[in-house]
Amino acid sequence: MKPPPRPSLFGRFTMLLNIIGTLLIIAMGIAVNADVLGRDLFNHPVPGVFEFLGLSIVSVVFLQMANTLREDRHVANDIILSFVSRTHPRVAHAFYGLFHIIGAALMLLIVWFVWPMFVENYEQGYFKGTTNYVEIPIWPFMATVVIGGIATAIQYFILAARQLSRAFAPTGAPEG
Repeated sequence: MKPPPRPSLFGRFTMLLNIIGTLLIIAMGIAVNADVLGRDLFNHPVPGVFEFLGLSIVSVVFLQMANTLREDRHVANDIILSFVSRTHPRVAHAFYGLFHIIGAALMLLIVWFVWPMFVENYEQGYFKGTTNYVEIPIWPFMATVVIGGIATAIQYFILAARQLSRAFAPTGAPEG
């Protein structure tokens, strides 16, 4: 049996983002459990857990999105296109390519709108929590949206190029 091909540099980058997202999920689980134990055993919750979770959930999604897309593990409903691909595979590839371009455009649109907020949060030192008690800076979480959004857009472009090359390959060329 042939070993799987080694991922590209970009593929390894998306895996790194995925690992960071997984570590963040573990940190969230630890924080929640510590908060619950603190409330139940000592009648003293852990400060800042609610704020940390609120910021972290979006970060996890954006950190793991590009790798999920790269590994084709996202939720999809392609009943119609799978039916079309049986008789007209080039048409299906063209539509998949178009869908990936739209996905990339939407990711870039998100980055476009989040970037000014990220810069403002960084420059102004905005935070979640209570002043001089629990202050969680917002900008690192906004940075994950920007980085994850750009990585996902790049992955969408890679997939679009692959699908469109299959759609418009010369007649008789393998579709691979």
